[in-house]
Amino acid sequence: MILSPLNYTGNKSRLLTQLLPLFPASINRFVDVCCGGGSVGINSSAQQTLCIDSNVAVIELLRTLQHFSEHFILQKMDAIIEQFQLSDSFHKDYAFYHKYIEGNNGLKAYNKDSYKRLREFYNNHDFQSWKEKSLYLFVLIAYCFNNDIRFNSKGQFNMPVGKTDFNSSMRKKLSSFKAGIHSKNIKFYMADFSIVQEFKLTPKDFVYVDPPYLITDAVYNENGGWTPEQEKRLLAVLSKLDQQNIPFALSNVLRKKTQENSLLLEWISKNKFNVKFLDYHYRAASYNKKDRNSMEQEVLICNYEI
Repeated sequence: MILSPLNYTGNKSRLLTQLLPLFPASINRFVDVCCGGGSVGINSSAQQTLCIDSNVAVIELLRTLQHFSEHFILQKMDAIIEQFQLSDSFHKDYAFYHKYIEGNNGLKAYNKDSYKRLREFYNNHDFQSWKEKSLYLFVLIAYCFNNDIRFNSKGQFNMPVGKTDFNSSMRKKLSSFKAGIHSKNIKFYMADFSIVQEFKLTPKDFVYVDPPYLITDAVYNENGGWTPEQEKRLLAVLSKLDQQNIPFALSNVLRKKTQENSLLLEWISKNKFNVKFLDYHYRAASYNKKDRNSMEQEVLICNYEI
């Protein structure tokens, strides 16, 4: 499995071994809608993969990683790390920073001020190109909390500093991801999910959709987030694909504690789509099967036999 260096909220890296076997065996074009960090699309064996997301910064970063060589990216990131005097455990070894580490906070104390300066620079600097800006964002992601990606309502990156840095693990993910992009025919689209209707898809193609989940409180549902109206639009697009005999699979959550996605449940029942319940163990939270109804029920909804 190729792991994305972008730890996008809701990424499916830990579910890949469950998801991929449920997809059609032979695919001409694999369309990864709401692709996030590209964890699913990068692992497709289709002849061509189209990755779509409406997040401008994320798609620009993915295109930047695709455009530049691994050597160039590493060189630029190391220069930014040195520019802002951030920790560099890859070149200096983690033990070098031992005296700065307190409890389980890792490199947080060492990087706190430098990270803040980098974040302010990224949010306020007038960059010469979006590729240059994307590389600064990549460094921010490497040093922020949980390597996550979050922007406020003004479009400013607002994740706090994390405990790790651009270490060997993240460099390996970058190397693997770069190799995957190089060996596969992948295109990145910055667009609304409705763009799939413009691709002139056939039954030999396949559409996978991993949208924000309507009834969860994840980062993407802050500041208005995903709305019932967007959910209805997405389901309408998928219904049209079904009418054209184009296979699709939709990741989502049917229920969470006392909440349920009635829009989704009614749509599934009306169209008699197949539902595969996925193992909850990939999440950090514990999962008690006796209390299944009070937990999130993550599912894969398909319009083909699974």
